[in-house]
Amino acid sequence: MSQQAEIDRRAFLTGHWRSKTDISTGCLNHMGIYCQSCKDVCDEDAIIFTQFQRGVQLPNIDSVRCTSCKECIDSCPADAITIADNPVVSS
Repeated sequence: MSQQAEIDRRAFLTGHWRSKTDISTGCLNHMGIYCQSCKDVCDEDAIIFTQFQRGVQLPNIDSVRCTSCKECIDSCPADAITIADNPVVSS
């Protein structure tokens, strides 16, 4: 099985393909304030900090690893994380 097929299979089995987790520009890191509270609580290591802006790294969601558990939402001091239905599969 190819690597992409395995990723798609895991997405289907975990059910996270039904929703999409997003981090808005309201995130403290977008304002130049260091924060990684969402990453600290993510047991799936689905939040990855990459590219720099204003001296801090910005968060990105790995949609393959994200299980939509909502732990990151509860930990975000800026209420910058949302989980919404994935428009590709919700119709």
